[in-house]
Amino acid sequence: MNVTICDAIRASRLLRFVYEGYERIVEPHAYGVNTAGHEAVSGWLVGGWSSSATEPGWRMFLVDEMRDVAALAEPFTGARSGYNPERPQFEQIYCRLTGPDGSGESTEEER
Repeated sequence: MNVTICDAIRASRLLRFVYEGYERIVEPHAYGVNTAGHEAVSGWLVGGWSSSATEPGWRMFLVDEMRDVAALAEPFTGARSGYNPERPQFEQIYCRLTGPDGSGESTEEER
């Protein structure tokens, strides 16, 4: 489990990393093991670059593919529209935004 990712979720801080050779800035919402058995982060892309789609929106990132992961000092305001804390794409969740305002809270797996 990546502590940096969970800390960013708990503090509602932006996450910066390199993915597929491009810098990404994401509002991380959930982190766990996806249905394919890979650790993954679900978040709202707010900045950076992608060869496939550059507009902001929901993305899923495989943790093994993320490089130079860092939590930024800049916070985000909470859960984005369309966020479902019980996301069916995850078999296990390490941490996620769960509070009524989208605040970060740990789940049982992390406590």
